[in-house]
Amino acid sequence: MEAKAWHFVEFGEFPVEEIDVDEVRDDALELLERVTVERYETSRGTIFKLVDEHGNYIGKVVGDCPLEKLSIGSAYQTPFGIKVTLDCGESIVGWLYLEG
Repeated sequence: MEAKAWHFVEFGEFPVEEIDVDEVRDDALELLERVTVERYETSRGTIFKLVDEHGNYIGKVVGDCPLEKLSIGSAYQTPFGIKVTLDCGESIVGWLYLEG
């Protein structure tokens, strides 16, 4: 049995715990398939605002990476839910909150 290493980092005044991404990957990818995307063009590039079925802002992606090519890179337990990073290739391009 392999030991897991847990890392704590500070997020403002709240502790954030890194969790095993395999525990949430399927849920995050399923949610990503159901989000509504609002696209914005800014002077710094394209921003995709991710909105759930209730109209809540739950994440964003910066750049021109198609949502179908996104993968889940890491996951963190926060006081507000589980935050996962969205990767395109080797780069983190956004994030998504899961209810936790």
